[in-house]
Amino acid sequence: MKRISILYVTVGIGLFLFAISTAAQNQFKLGVVDTQKVFEGYKRAKAADDVLKTAEDKLRTQLEDVREEIRTMEERLTKQKLFLQDPETERIESDIRLKKQEYQRELEIGQESILAKQKELVEPILKEIETLIKEIGKSGGYNLILEKRLVTLYVDPSYDLTDSVIETLNKRYEEANPSEPSDKDAETSETPQ
Repeated sequence: MKRISILYVTVGIGLFLFAISTAAQNQFKLGVVDTQKVFEGYKRAKAADDVLKTAEDKLRTQLEDVREEIRTMEERLTKQKLFLQDPETERIESDIRLKKQEYQRELEIGQESILAKQKELVEPILKEIETLIKEIGKSGGYNLILEKRLVTLYVDPSYDLTDSVIETLNKRYEEANPSEPSDKDAETSETPQ
């Protein structure tokens, strides 16, 4: 059993070395891209993130209002419980349960809405990034472009295409959305004249 494993490893290493030598002879061109860094540096993704954060903040505020109502109802019940008849206590406890169910419903609906909006906003951005990487691969004559963070342990920085992908995406975004000020415009407007 060990001999078979050793044979597989030996054959695998041999094939890998053969592939590398063949690639070197055929002018193999390799690139890597950190897609997470691309996503974080892309202005369209930042705008989508702002939309999602605003929605999350709004949901959090709405839920805090309901939570505060529940707290108030529970405190009132605690203070008045000794002075209330059982049917009245049961009615207030029932109201608290209903309010907690309302809170849970609002939480679930809000989270579902945010997830749907996230999918709506993020999927086209990811597709755009993928398409651009493929374009760069074809136009640049690359044989292989790898995800930097998931596949590699070390990469010579000369193979890293991440910054050029970010620059190209942001340039295209600014051209498509000329009304939004670019970072350079913001820097010059902040500089005293």
